[in-house]
Amino acid sequence: MTDRRSAQIAGRLRNTSLRLRVTAVATIVVALTLLATALLVTRWLRTTLVDDADQQLSRQVEFVANLAEQGQLSPTLTATGVDTGQVQVITADRVVVAVSPGLAATVRLDVFPAPAAGVQAAQTVPGPVVGGVGSTHYRVVARTVDTPVGELTVYAASSLRAEEKSVAALVAGLWVGLPLLTLLAVAGIWFVVGRSLSPVERMRREVAAIPGTRPDQRISAHARATELDRLAATMNGLLERIDEAAAARRQFLADASHELRSPLASARAQLEVGLAYPDSTDWPATATEVMVDIDRLQSLAGELLDLARVDGGGRLPTTERLDLAELVDVELARYADQRVTVERSGAWVAADAALLVRLVRNLVDNALRHAQQAVHITVRAEGDVARLRVWNDGAPIPDVDRERVFEPFTRLDEARSTDEGGAGLGLSIARRVTELHGGSLVVGSSDTGAEFVATLPLAPAS
Repeated sequence: MTDRRSAQIAGRLRNTSLRLRVTAVATIVVALTLLATALLVTRWLRTTLVDDADQQLSRQVEFVANLAEQGQLSPTLTATGVDTGQVQVITADRVVVAVSPGLAATVRLDVFPAPAAGVQAAQTVPGPVVGGVGSTHYRVVARTVDTPVGELTVYAASSLRAEEKSVAALVAGLWVGLPLLTLLAVAGIWFVVGRSLSPVERMRREVAAIPGTRPDQRISAHARATELDRLAATMNGLLERIDEAAAARRQFLADASHELRSPLASARAQLEVGLAYPDSTDWPATATEVMVDIDRLQSLAGELLDLARVDGGGRLPTTERLDLAELVDVELARYADQRVTVERSGAWVAADAALLVRLVRNLVDNALRHAQQAVHITVRAEGDVARLRVWNDGAPIPDVDRERVFEPFTRLDEARSTDEGGAGLGLSIARRVTELHGGSLVVGSSDTGAEFVATLPLAPAS
């Protein structure tokens, strides 16, 4: 039951507006700050007023102590040099030998033990302890001095009524002022947060107003705040990437449709001709030609499936520890081509076996398709990566096309027939396989021919 209630409270908090949450948090911080400030100011005022009282009493005690040290002390202290405070002079045996007129003549002021000679002590005591009335406190200061008649302790006391009234007035003012200040802070914070968030709301409305038919529209910046301008720039960048992804998807669908239409149109045309002239049609030859188109369709469907598998949201493949050099040897056994040579050393990687086979086959198929007389494959471990280089002595790849060759359905040699050139998905699939494993596939910097370099992280030692 408690967990459910906590979940409900958390849900309600998530559904509240950011403006309300920021205002609430800021209000709590302001209220706590004002309360702490009020406590500090009250404490400072009380301490300051008590210190002032101590200074007055200390001067009075010092005046009487000097008289006692000089042997000029009289039983009645009629002139103490200070207008405030009551004074008593008491011996070590607690005998009162001198008092000032007033309260000190009727009550004792030695409400705490006498300090050592030369030491001064002070305490705040309730009024009734020294003969006062009500809840007013008194401040008592004492000092012990050596005199010709022995040690005497001078006690001086004064009421803290004025000081306590000042503190009480401050506290009363704070009880009224703090709530008002808090309410003013709430109003100010609510207004400021609303003004600060208004550009964000404007951006939201602009994004919501962008129609699906106009993905090229962008939101305006100039929010008069660096952070909000950066937010606008980031959102525009996101819209730009979405627009580019949508354009790439449209282009991909158009290219895939074209690639599928060509063999379908060829097979349909041959079948229609055969059906129009059934007696004069060489059906075995027609079937052979149609099977070529079907093979092309099957190959394209397989490549599209592979591309969807490796481009499905960056899902990590199932991995196992494999020797890339051994896998290349196994795959090369499929090719009966004397043009291929290999140079290899052990390079263990953690990879999905099926995807790694697709990577090697696509690179080798591409090299054999473009090679004139030689294809050279190198596999070795270099530092913390395994590097696979596949070179052929065909036409080099122009610098401007070094990234374009990895885009789906890209074929640099447009004069090449589709039968020989493939659909243009092999290199795109190969790059996605390397990226899925945390590696890369780039066009190499060979001076002659064309070279592709695949890099994969080495697997930890077993």
